[in-house]
Amino acid sequence: MSGIASPRLGGALYHPGMSARVLLVEPNRIVRAGIRAELSRNGAEIVVEAASGDEAIAAAASQKPDVVLLDLQLPDKPATEICATLTARLPETPVIILADRGQESEVEAAIECGARAYVLKDAEDLDLGAVVKRVLAGESVIDPRAAAVLIESRRGADEAKLTRQELKVLRLVAEGLTNPEIGRRLYLSRHTVKEYLSHAMRKLEVSNRVEAVRKATELGLLEGAPRPTTGLAYNRTGQPARSSDLKVTPLKIDQLRTVSKNDQSR
Repeated sequence: MSGIASPRLGGALYHPGMSARVLLVEPNRIVRAGIRAELSRNGAEIVVEAASGDEAIAAAASQKPDVVLLDLQLPDKPATEICATLTARLPETPVIILADRGQESEVEAAIECGARAYVLKDAEDLDLGAVVKRVLAGESVIDPRAAAVLIESRRGADEAKLTRQELKVLRLVAEGLTNPEIGRRLYLSRHTVKEYLSHAMRKLEVSNRVEAVRKATELGLLEGAPRPTTGLAYNRTGQPARSSDLKVTPLKIDQLRTVSKNDQSR
């Protein structure tokens, strides 16, 4: 029999006319019912449903689905973390992220976590059955609106090749937030924040968060921080910076170093 290799390691051949076994991760019961009905009309079988990230990980381990449909908004854990866990444990099982309007900016974080597709649920021409078939055939699918955001973010960060998420973390570092505080702001775990910060420091070729903020500012990568012609000047007063000051952060340098030491000890 001819067909396409199954996304599951050691699995049988997947034929486009055969039913794909789907794990649906969606907290809303009514939305799950609608997706189930649409996929059933397109030859896909939802073998198990999950309403949270923890349920999704457990279900994936027991059912070994062909593909995972993962809603971006989960009640217990960030969907990007669940996506990363699923792709690490089941690398041959593609993950499709289902996002709402206004969440286009999260596409880069989703792709970095291993998602094979990123679609917006309000798209008039969205055909989930076709998306499932395409990712099972080895393709990647990104909604045009999300793709435009992704291209723009990579263009803006091209000089240092920092991702959008790494830049978000650095901006919050510049505001003086600790890793746990950044995690709460961005809905990431402390470990994930440390990973993003570590990647940013490596790309910027610096050894600590203070130098990372300094280098990113010099490159003009942080909002509100134009490239200085001389050395970097911080607003040390704690008051709003004058127009002649470099508007990086009202945090003092020594305070930023204290934050760095505290995070390193965690």
